[in-house]
Amino acid sequence: MNKKAISILTYIVTLGLGVFLIAWSLNGLTGNDVSKIKYAVSKARFELLIPILIMGFISHWSRAVRWRYLMEPLGIKPKISNTFFAVMIGYLANMAFPRLGEVMKCTLLARYEKVPADKLIGTIIAERLFDVICLLLIFLITFLVQIDFAYELLHKLQNKPKTENTASVSMLPWILGILLVGIAVLFIFRHQIAAMPVWQRIRQTVKNMLSGLMSFRTMQNKGGFLLHTAIIWAMYLSMIVLGFQSIRETAGLAWEAGLSVLSFGSVGMIATPGGLGAYTGLVEKIISLYGIEKAICVAISWVIWLVPTGIIILGGAISFLLLPFFNRKKHDEAR
Repeated sequence: MNKKAISILTYIVTLGLGVFLIAWSLNGLTGNDVSKIKYAVSKARFELLIPILIMGFISHWSRAVRWRYLMEPLGIKPKISNTFFAVMIGYLANMAFPRLGEVMKCTLLARYEKVPADKLIGTIIAERLFDVICLLLIFLITFLVQIDFAYELLHKLQNKPKTENTASVSMLPWILGILLVGIAVLFIFRHQIAAMPVWQRIRQTVKNMLSGLMSFRTMQNKGGFLLHTAIIWAMYLSMIVLGFQSIRETAGLAWEAGLSVLSFGSVGMIATPGGLGAYTGLVEKIISLYGIEKAICVAISWVIWLVPTGIIILGGAISFLLLPFFNRKKHDEAR
């Protein structure tokens, strides 16, 4: 089976998983739950959509600026408008087909800025690596400020009640044993493993990631890069917290709950295309741990997912139309 067929099959499976998760979540709702959802939505503060939309576009703009900083060590300085349009179109493409957006935004920027597309791939790897580091830091902060909550969430996600017996059973010896066996196998068969094509690909991927990370050292505006990184994640968190305020029943949730949604919910965004089904399912479980009833959890999870998704669809469509328009003069001169 070739790579294209595998990619298509993977997409079908993940999309099907998302649809199944939506059906599974909605299937448990009673008529009374549906009535509560309708009532909560009818009383929602829709005026808060305006600042949420603004925050969403600010985060995407900062991402475009940050990506531009990564290109500077390569001698590439594209117009910020073209970079922003490429980022938005890439997000839109990712919703249709995961990872297509990364290729598309590199291709589009290379086409309109007349730069080699392969040079941009390394910057994408570096950008994703920094995002992973940021997400790990957010997970750490979430655990530190809400240790009891994190413990309860992990058990709920496993559908296990929190009991003294569960807490007393330690998996540490098993984990250490498996780890030691794995290290021994790797050491004994190290030469055979090193000759495997898959290992060569892994080594090359790690090398590219480290190369992308090292590009930060040669970056001229390190402060600007870190500032826009902070803005991106601050906007994500603020959008979630403001989303809580849009529904009366969740208005009392604070930034700690926002951190929980931002960290654990990000896993759902990776699991299915655009987080379809998986994100709302995870957010629903997270919010329920704060004493919110199921119907409201479903409502707020969809609000928090639909608004950013709407920003991507709207911004991506507009960017798709504006990108050639903003570059019309350059295109006419080339002719």
